[in-house]
Amino acid sequence: MNRNFFNIYQYIAFIVIFPLTLFIWYKEFSNIKFAFLFLSLPILTAYIIPAIGTNVTRLWEFNTRFMIGKFRIYHGFVLGSVTSLFGFMFYKISPNYNGIINSLIFATICGAFIAFWNWIYDIFAVKCGFIIINNKSAYEKKSAHEIVFDYAPVYFYAFGFIYSLYIKYLEYSISTNNLLNIFLIYFHIASLTIPPILYAFSSKIKYGIFEIGKYIPLEEKH
Repeated sequence: MNRNFFNIYQYIAFIVIFPLTLFIWYKEFSNIKFAFLFLSLPILTAYIIPAIGTNVTRLWEFNTRFMIGKFRIYHGFVLGSVTSLFGFMFYKISPNYNGIINSLIFATICGAFIAFWNWIYDIFAVKCGFIIINNKSAYEKKSAHEIVFDYAPVYFYAFGFIYSLYIKYLEYSISTNNLLNIFLIYFHIASLTIPPILYAFSSKIKYGIFEIGKYIPLEEKH
């Protein structure tokens, strides 16, 4: 994959995949409110976390057009729509909601799939310079695989796992006609906090630092 692929793909995801995913969720349940809810968590998360990570902590940046600082303005629709599409694909081949255990199994498998493709996407995006990562591995000029490995497995799996459980919760709410707004809030808060916290602790274990911002060696901080 080269820069041309990512430059084209980002607009396809925004213009085509977002309305397509919204339509297929609506067609599945004939409820426009729930169709938007299935998309709300990944889109909001993909706006808030990267916006902070690019313009506040400067952990990474995008190398493309239509930016607010180092953040592309349509990123939430790109990542969020594709994530929701993956979730729908696995939802269609999974059994209907029938308990917590099966929901956890669904989240384990679907979350791993979401994590895997985000991981691969970021490796190629870093290789071609479409995404710039400012972590310790990047500072040490390691390979794209090593740079992305520092954050992608733990962050994207946690994010995918939470979103997959969210899908099952919405399915349960539709089947029982009992949607509790407080649980929607809990899921959104979890997707915004748990993945970055797990990533920070994984970097602490690996490097001895909470790598939540641009890596600056200790001697350069003085």
